Amino acid sequence: MLGPIRKFSTSIYAKILLGIVIIPFVFWGMGSSFRGGDKNIIVVIENEKYTTEAFVNFIRKFSSDKKIEKNKIEEFLSAFIGEKLMEKEVEHFGIKLSDNSLSKLIKHQKGFERENKFSRIEYEKFLLKNNITAASFESNFSKHEKKKQFLDFI
Repeated sequence: MLGPIRKFSTSIYAKILLGIVIIPFVFWGMGSSFRGGDKNIIVVIENEKYTTEAFVNFIRKFSSDKKIEKNKIEEFLSAFIGEKLMEKEVEHFGIKLSDNSLSKLIKHQKGFERENKFSRIEYEKFLLKNNITAASFESNFSKHEKKKQFLDFI
């Protein structure tokens, strides 16, 4: 049963068929490799490329509108670039926030208190209400606090 397949696989027709199948993948499937692949880059800051996907995620974080006006897109782009520049400066100056410091800052947030003490339940309710994970919230809170420290520094 496999004999005819083996015989066909060694023939010139099999090689031609294989070539016909491979050629489209080389020219269309691998196209971005030949063109440089920079089509989805929206901004480059200090040799770091930021994609349109990162920009769209940034917009989704701050806007629930499906359709956004052109002037709003320009505002979002300015805010996106500003945020990335701020992150670069925080990194450049080596501003760090230890896990212990982050924990203390979160525990002293008024929104997470019950009877003037930190309430894990209030913290968990906040996370559930805003549909975010603790790791995501802590990462965003840490970034925000580092930016705040940087602005206080200058």
